Amino acid sequence: MKKAVLIFLLFYLANLADGQIFYLQSFPDDNFPAGWSTNNSRVVPNNNAASSGYNPPPASGGYNIRMQDCLPLDETVQLTVSGVISTVGRTGIRVGFGRRRSNAHATPIAFAWSSDGVNWTTISSNVAPSASDAWDAVFFDLSTAAENVSNLRFRFSYVTQVNMNCTTPPNFRIDDFAVGENFSLPMELLCFEARAEGSQVRLNWTTAVEYSSAHFEVERGGSDGRFESIGRVVALGYARQEHQYEFVDTAPWPGLNYYRLRLSDADGAFSYSPIRQVHVLYSSSKLRVFPSPARDFLHVVVAAPMPERTVVRWRILDVPGRSWSEGIVTDGIDWEIPVRELPAGIYWLQCDLGRERLVQPFFIQ
Repeated sequence: MKKAVLIFLLFYLANLADGQIFYLQSFPDDNFPAGWSTNNSRVVPNNNAASSGYNPPPASGGYNIRMQDCLPLDETVQLTVSGVISTVGRTGIRVGFGRRRSNAHATPIAFAWSSDGVNWTTISSNVAPSASDAWDAVFFDLSTAAENVSNLRFRFSYVTQVNMNCTTPPNFRIDDFAVGENFSLPMELLCFEARAEGSQVRLNWTTAVEYSSAHFEVERGGSDGRFESIGRVVALGYARQEHQYEFVDTAPWPGLNYYRLRLSDADGAFSYSPIRQVHVLYSSSKLRVFPSPARDFLHVVVAAPMPERTVVRWRILDVPGRSWSEGIVTDGIDWEIPVRELPAGIYWLQCDLGRERLVQPFFIQ
């Protein structure tokens, strides 16, 4: 029956509009599938504790792979898949699988990938600690080096640490091993919005379901395509209904700001949200710049009270948010900035005084 289910799933997934999962192995019986092998009898296909409760990849029940930790000690045990996965012509490679561990299991299970079977890249030094005796799924994004590989290999490995026989030892299990092109992480993002509110930007997003989400990293970028983290929001973790989140950027750049979310799960796997663009137009009465239009120099005066030895970090930005020049002034309440190299147009002078940000527009003639 499980073979029929696997054939149906492979046919169904291969015909999805997005075709994201291109390899799915559900271990249909008590034999290792083609391409799967182990160096030790402690790793066995087993039909106890059937998988359930996760999707994607879809939990198939029935047999799974059990990795036992038992005597003799200090032996390296490996489970390898090779010769059945090609990523030629594919990008954004992601791997995921169902997992479960017995309560007594505490041995690290390393997970790695290789393009040649000789050099291995660690994906996770331990995929077991956040698993429990209830099945869940875990996902990892691989680097671009895993793209266009004719024989992409994966390996689970651990060193035995438990001083007991192999009758009923602690164990870690996997099932429904899937490789794809950015198939879904264990959370569904319904919407993501960003809007300017005066000198701030408010971000709101909603998830439909979460399985093992950890946090959302809020990232902001400019027109140069580079993003930086500006905050973190803790995720709910597990949810079967919609949940709303919010974050306020209190110090956006003048001009265009780009925002995205990095969605991370409990094991460090992540994915990015769509990018949202916000145009911020504001100025501060505490900052004066003249002349405007300017030609050779821009004179800057900070009208806000400042403690002695305050360091002012300034930057000139254009409307798309590109930085043209920047510098640092110590104990400065007024100074001049050479601007003769700037093309004609509209610019913003941004000054950061500790935690306070002052912004003022000006023109170059």
